[in-house]
Amino acid sequence: MTVPAPTFLLDAHHSHAAFSPDEPDLSCHMMNGAGRYNIGQLAKAAGVPVTTVRYYERIGLLPPAGRTGSNYRYYDRHSLERLRFIRLAHAGGFSISDIQSMLQVANGLKSTAQCREIGNLIEQRLEAVRSQIQELKRLEKILTGDLRLCRDGKPGRCAVVEQLQTAAKG
Repeated sequence: MTVPAPTFLLDAHHSHAAFSPDEPDLSCHMMNGAGRYNIGQLAKAAGVPVTTVRYYERIGLLPPAGRTGSNYRYYDRHSLERLRFIRLAHAGGFSISDIQSMLQVANGLKSTAQCREIGNLIEQRLEAVRSQIQELKRLEKILTGDLRLCRDGKPGRCAVVEQLQTAAKG
């Protein structure tokens, strides 16, 4: 049984950084029949640069599934799902620390009762988003006023530039 993703994750596919369910299944690009990906194949399947996979590995978010006899790291389907989870959470605006907590819950390292922590993270993120929206609305008013000044200005003069020059003087 598949558990549906939270709404914020479902909507995250509109961001260029998020996993799109419409992306092709690249399982045919696996290294061998054992269901292993090398780092480049994993990155391609997830739609991220190899440097992103290395970064997530270095900070402990994405350990390799194992090493080959030649000591190359390899990844499996679980690794791909984990990488997509990380991308979706990141696209939702969550920090690396937040994502680590979410992964601990997902991996059963924290009890589901601690899911309240995730709810708190979402509340904090929502508060930050609302604050950003208010700041953007304020900026929209300023830019709308500046545009009006530009359109109503006298030829050869720019009222916005003049205001900025005056403000810069002191």
